[in-house]
Order: sequence, then C-alpha cells, then structure tokens
Amino acid sequence: MLTPTVAAVKFDLPLTPEQQACSTKIDQGLKTFWNVVERMQHAADQHQPIHQVEEIIFRDLLVIGRWLLQAFLDMAGTGDVGPTLTVAGDCPSDPDQELPRLDRPRKRPYLSIFDEIAIERTCYGHDRVEAAPLDAQLHLPQRQYSYLLQQWLGAFVVDDAHAEAIRKLGTILGLEITVKASEDLNREQASDVEVFQDRLPVPDAAAEGPLLVVTADCKGVPLVRKALPGPDEATDTPLPALANQRRGKGEKANQKKMAAVGAVYTIEPFVRKADDVIEEVMRKKARERRPRPQNKRVRAELLVGKVALFLWLADEVIRRNPQGSKPVIFLSDGERALHDRQGEYLPKNTVCILDLFHVMERLWKVAWCFFEEKTQKREAHQWVEERLKRLLEGKVDSVIRGIRYQATQRGLKGQKRKPVQDAAEYFEGNRDRMKYDEYLASGYPIGSGVVEGACRHLVKDRMERTGMRWLPSGAQAMLDLRATYLNGEWDAFWNFHVLQEDQRLYGKIREAG
Repeated sequence: MLTPTVAAVKFDLPLTPEQQACSTKIDQGLKTFWNVVERMQHAADQHQPIHQVEEIIFRDLLVIGRWLLQAFLDMAGTGDVGPTLTVAGDCPSDPDQELPRLDRPRKRPYLSIFDEIAIERTCYGHDRVEAAPLDAQLHLPQRQYSYLLQQWLGAFVVDDAHAEAIRKLGTILGLEITVKASEDLNREQASDVEVFQDRLPVPDAAAEGPLLVVTADCKGVPLVRKALPGPDEATDTPLPALANQRRGKGEKANQKKMAAVGAVYTIEPFVRKADDVIEEVMRKKARERRPRPQNKRVRAELLVGKVALFLWLADEVIRRNPQGSKPVIFLSDGERALHDRQGEYLPKNTVCILDLFHVMERLWKVAWCFFEEKTQKREAHQWVEERLKRLLEGKVDSVIRGIRYQATQRGLKGQKRKPVQDAAEYFEGNRDRMKYDEYLASGYPIGSGVVEGACRHLVKDRMERTGMRWLPSGAQAMLDLRATYLNGEWDAFWNFHVLQEDQRLYGKIREAG
C-alpha cells in the first residue's frame, strides 16, 4: 500500500490568513487524493470492473480540482490595491479617475468545470461596485461561467440543441446550466466572430493551390412565427389567437428564410475527359488522384444575406489572390441573384461555371417525362448518360434541340411537357456557363460539392432538426459559431474572444495601470 506524503507546498512562518486558507485547501485536496488511492486499492482487491474504477477516479479528480482552484484563489488574494483605485477616463482625452475602496469585500459566483466557487474581491466605486482589480487580475468573464466551461459547452452546442448539449455536458461534469443562459452566451460569443474572421492571416502561399474557387448557394432556415411578418404589416384587424389554431389550406407549418452560404478554397487543376466524369458521376467510380480543396473556409449570412456574403467572398479573393495571377472560378447553380452578385463583387475575368449536379437534376426530370419510372429505369439511365456526355463535350445546343424534339415526337403536353421546357430554358439561360469541354481541359472543378456540403453541414444538420424554429439573430449567431468550428478555427477564435471580452471589461483598469 502506498504511504501518504506531506504537502508539496510550504509557506514560511508565520502564515498570513490567505496562506493559511490556501494551505488548508491544499491539505483537503491531498486528503481527497489519498482517499482515491485507498478506494483504488479496495477496488483492485474486490476485482471491480475497470469502468467503475474509472468513474470513481474521475469524480474524485473533480473534487480535487475544486480544492486546488480554491487554493489558487486564496493565493491570489482579494485584489486590495489600497484606499483608492485609478482607472482610465471614458475618453483618451479625459483624466484618470480615482475610485474609493468600498467598505467591505463583495463575492461573485464563478461556475468552473469543477463546480461553483464564490470569489471574494475588494471592490472600488462610488457607493456601488464600479471596478474590482481581482477580476482584471484573474481575467474573469463577464458572466459567472468560466471561459473553459463556455468553450466546452459551445463545442457541444454547435452540434446539438442547447438542451441536449447541456444534458451531455452535465452528464460528464455534473453541472446545471439553463437553456436561456446557453443561448445568451451563444449570441455574446458570436458577436466577435466577424472581427475574428476579418483578422485571420492569409494562408501560406506554399500551402495554396493554383486555382482559386468561389462557390455560393442558399439554404432555408425555419423561423419562429413571431419572426415572420406580424399584424402591424397587415391592413385588417387581426383575429384573436385560438388556443389550438389550425393551419389554413396550403399554409405551411413553418416558413424559412434563406441563408446565403459560401465557400472559398484553392485547388490543383484536375484535367479530365467526358468519359472520366461519366465514370465518376454515373457509375460512382471516383479517381483516387482527385485533388482535395486547400484552406477551405465557409460562411453563412442570414440577416443581411447575399450582399454580406459576397462582400466577404470578394475580400477573400483579394486577400488570397492579391496579384490576380490565379484563375478565379465561381461555381453555383443557375439562380439569377447569385450570378448578379457575382458580377457586382467578383473580378471581371472570373470563370463562371454552372454546377454539373444541378444540370443532372434537370436531365433526370426530363428523363422521367420520356420513360416510366417503375419499368424503364435502365433506359432512363442510358438516356441521361448520353445527354450528359454531350454536355461535357460542349454540345449544349444539340442537347437543347434534342429534348425539345423528343417532347414533340412523344406528344407531351401540359404538366408532362413542363419539365422538358423548363430544362431547355435553364440550359439556354446558362449556356455561357456550360463550356464543360473547356473547363475539363483546363482542369477546372465543375461540381459545387463543397458548397453543397457546407449547406448540409453548416445549415441543415444543425438548423433544420425536427421541431427547431429560430429567431433570426439566434440563427445567425449559431451559423457564425458553427462556421468557425467547421473551418477548424474554434480554438483560435476562443483565444480571440477571451482577449476581446477582457479588453471590454477591464481595458480602463489596464490603461490606467
């Protein structure tokens, strides 16, 4: 059996009250540690399952951590700097202010990962707490929740609903946090995302590819009813709300606001032929040498929408292609608004490419007008493959004429003919963005899988879960934080957020000091 040792931390006599309190906390932590050792020995003697022993050790380590954190606070003191505290004026031209010390120390709660601790501080102000030097010394957050706890909770929240994230973190740490507090923290943290993104360094040129790709798409976010146009915008007097109100005919359970989603990355050229693409998209045989996107960054804008997104995309293009030496490729579907914004904000020589997968969707819709879905799947597949190959060879006009001719030959009318007409008009309107033979020969990407994935991972997987409805501000906050997480910037963002909040809270004290 191991023999307990004496405390490793010693103080020269006589001890101050703070040192005495610190020593007492450390002793309590050591006692807890040796209790863990004894329980571990007993568990070994009793042949207990290792997972039970693991749980015992972890829970007791949390207790030890709490004792040591309290000891650290005792070492730090109360922040008493004398009868007065000097703080900077509200403006640089204003003189410094002298705040008198209040008559008694004040406590503030601090919820650490180990449990809640009360921190006693000497405070300064005129009849009320205006400053506490210890808060600045310890870099305490504005709210009671420790930055480490906030960071861990945030990592759960970007993937799960607030209640579910709190439940999971509570299972691990045994802490209780309200959903309201989690939502408020989420919004406060997100307020620093834009500034953080604007200050990110440009990727190292050696780690960049020769092609700069910009992609954009839109994805709906379901909003709560009170975020939709209200009765103030209606001319008629609204009827009283019913207890169990039913939706009218054709009325959807919820309405969505479109979030503009964009991605920027560089990539190596990937020269292919039409048959190579057919093998990949029709027979799912992707070539192993396909290059991967480099330094991919994604972003979503809900409140301002496409304009804000394209301002960011344009800034990224300038930052990552300052000399204009890289070909800039814009990949998207045929939405007119996206191409209008592209024309306004991206360089004039940008190569605009219509996403091939949206083209294939149109071809399949036409195919099911010509073939029976239940009995002619093979014929439909062959038809789509043949038309796709023609498009990849640059024969857009031939495909347009062909599908119109077939619709006439088959006598399609009304709703049966509409998908054919829509596809023909879609291809005609995007003819200049369908030069796939040239794109493949130049090694350009022709599929917007990156932004499609961003729409799914950034928006859909978190924002469109069953029963979820959002306020626009809360949705934008979540999109901002989730983007930093998916971009691999989470730790860097948290360091930045802590510095920003610390400056906001204690800048005057530090300036005066």
